[in-house]
Order: sequence, then C-alpha cells, then structure tokens
Amino acid sequence: MLRSKDIALLNDFVVLCEVGNMTRAAKELNTTQSAVTQRMQRLESALNTSLMKRHSRGIEPTEQGKILLSYISRLNLLVDDAIAEIAAWEGSPVGAVSIGLPPSVSAVLTTPLIFAVKNSLPGVELTVAEAFSGYLEGWLETGEIDFAFVFNRTSTPQIEVTHLLCEELYLICNSELNSRLPDELEVKDLERIPLIAPSRRHGLRTEVQKEANKQGIDLNIVLEIDAGHQLIRQIELGLGAAILARSSVMPELTTGTLFNKRIVKPSFTRTVSLAVRRQKAESYLLKRVEEVLLKVVTELIQTDKWPADIYMINQSDKREVACPYAQGRSD
Repeated sequence: MLRSKDIALLNDFVVLCEVGNMTRAAKELNTTQSAVTQRMQRLESALNTSLMKRHSRGIEPTEQGKILLSYISRLNLLVDDAIAEIAAWEGSPVGAVSIGLPPSVSAVLTTPLIFAVKNSLPGVELTVAEAFSGYLEGWLETGEIDFAFVFNRTSTPQIEVTHLLCEELYLICNSELNSRLPDELEVKDLERIPLIAPSRRHGLRTEVQKEANKQGIDLNIVLEIDAGHQLIRQIELGLGAAILARSSVMPELTTGTLFNKRIVKPSFTRTVSLAVRRQKAESYLLKRVEEVLLKVVTELIQTDKWPADIYMINQSDKREVACPYAQGRSD
C-alpha cells in the first residue's frame, strides 16, 4: 500500500518516465542510479504491480504505469489549485495557464487578453497557442492546454463548453475583386468566384460545401490552406476570396486592404465557445483567468472591435440563446 511518506516516489517516477533512462533520471534527481532503482522498486512493491518496462531505447511506463501517471497529473493539479487558492488570500493567484486560439480569434483577442491578464493577474503566466480549432480540441482533450476557443461545439462528458458569441461570416476579398461584386451575394454566386478555403476536415468548409451541393452548384476552390495568416495573405495577393468572420481580418478591413461582402440565401454563422476539461473546470486559478477572459470578450464586442453578438456571457445564466444572425437565415 502506498503511504503518505511514499508520495515523493511519485515525482521520481514522473522524472524517470520523462527522460526514459535511469542514468539521466539520477542526474535529474541529483542522486545515484542505484538510489533511483531502489526507489522504483519501493514504489512497485507498494502498489504491487510493475510500472516500467525496459527495451533497447531505455525505459517506458507499462499500462499500469500510464494509469499512475494520469493520477499523478491530477494530483499535481490539486496541488497547483491549493497553492493558487492560498495565494489568493494574500492577493492574486499564481500559476501557469495556457489557452488555444484559432487564427480568426487570435487576430482580435490575443493582445488585449495578454494585457488584461498581466494587469489583473500579475502572478499568472499566460501561454497563448494558435492553431485551427480542430487541433485545439485535441490538445485540450490530452491536457496540453487549459482552455480552447472552439466553433459550433456542445459540451461532452469530458469537455465543458460555454457559448460566448455568434458571428456572421462574410466573403472576404481584395479591392480588385470587391469592385466587381455586388454588396450582397447569394450562395449560387460563389460558383463564379475563385475561393481559398481550409481543408475538408474543417467544419466551415463542410457547411459551405453542403449548401453548395443542396443548390446544385460547384464551388471554385482554387487553393486549400490550413494556415490562417497565409490564407489572408493569398487573399491580399488576389489569388481568391474566402468565407471568414470579420474578426479574423479586422486590421485589414480597417485599413482598406481587404473588403467584406454579405452572403445571403442563406447566410453563414458560427457560434464561438470557450471549452475547458471538466477535470479542470473547478480550478480556482482557471476560474479567475476565465473571469478576465470573459470581461475582455464582452468589452471587445461592446466597443465594436469584435463584430459579433453576445451569445451567453453571464456564467450564472446557462440558458441557450439562439444566434440572432441564424434567426435571419433564409433557405
């Protein structure tokens, strides 16, 4: 049986699994290889199971060892929360928090969020990762990030999703193409417009393609790009237009580098949500960061820096609210 005095052995086990070698683990732990061996034997004896297996490349955890690692991770989270909550009695919480932003959200949110966290929670070390939402969901599930902004998602047994806002999607184009197009476009008009789109794995591409199939038209996809900044760059160069939220190109729209055309019959919308693992949802540290994050999002919308409608910001009110743009859809 593992006793409280054996808890220190768990850290040794984590280090050994990370480096995958007894010699390197001993160096990392500032002890001898034989001491590490004895500690691991003690740990295996306490749990009455084999936690490691040796192979030509070193050492890796057994299936039982992987289970133990997952619980050690949860234990570390509890310790982090305890430290943060204790620190809160004296002032601001302390700890590291990571958030994943899709490129279109990052364009409008990254800078004000960094400044807001720095000013409101100086003890928090914030890391911002940028990737398409599909990748962010995977990182969230594996615990690589604490928060993720996702599109058109609902809660699952593992992930808690809070809907924040609703955005209408537009055709984004350069000045030359803008001069040749009407202010409003129907989906059938997209057939004659060269389009730059994300790959088929992305929900927006699937939604637009589904509507095109419904209307019996072929989309003119001239380029597929799964990199937000590069996609915008190709629009500027005139290689095509793209269906995006205006938030993803606010600097370019403001300076007149790019232009937006409303799509009707039907319009396209997306719900932007904040996702967190349920395992971490009650973390005091994450709750404080979430408070700051929601305040920043609300202010950006209210000052028209993020063209969107607030969907559900009030955490005490979990009612589902219909997207106002979606209400105006015409099929």
